[in-house]
Amino acid sequence: MQIIASQTHGYVGADLAGLVREAGTFAIKRHISSDISQESTSEALITYTDFLHALPSTRPSALRSLILETPRTYWSDIGGVSHIRNRLKEAIEWPLLYPDTFTRLGVMPTKGVLLYGPPGCSKTLTAKALATESGINFLAVKGPELLNKFVGESERAVREVFAKARAGAPCIIFFVR
Repeated sequence: MQIIASQTHGYVGADLAGLVREAGTFAIKRHISSDISQESTSEALITYTDFLHALPSTRPSALRSLILETPRTYWSDIGGVSHIRNRLKEAIEWPLLYPDTFTRLGVMPTKGVLLYGPPGCSKTLTAKALATESGINFLAVKGPELLNKFVGESERAVREVFAKARAGAPCIIFFVR
């Protein structure tokens, strides 16, 4: 269950209840299909795989107002970025997987990573693959959504994006042009 807990960033009690309800539905469906084939009368138990099947269909409340994308891009979909993949895993994934080691060694993990480069150099695919492989929430924010002609409104929009991301931390915030 520690793995399930680490994948439910930004979930509140109602979200967790929905996750359990969804996992129960998967358990009942699995039990009914096994009863038809095996004619058994055992109880339907919720298993770890039921929770794994239910995770993609439940979303955290903290991130519902923003466009929360569940990318399905993997490192194997991108060619020639093994050195970048290793650096991003060290900077982003390791502090999430091994927080005790970082505190024991007194190492402060990075707060963020900035990817830059010309169009077409797979910045978007890299960010999506990192989110998919490490199980981090992914927020795609379009630049024009943040711009406003009134004084202070653009700043307020940026503040709200970061407040939502903080509520569903850890998050990858990806600003799209």
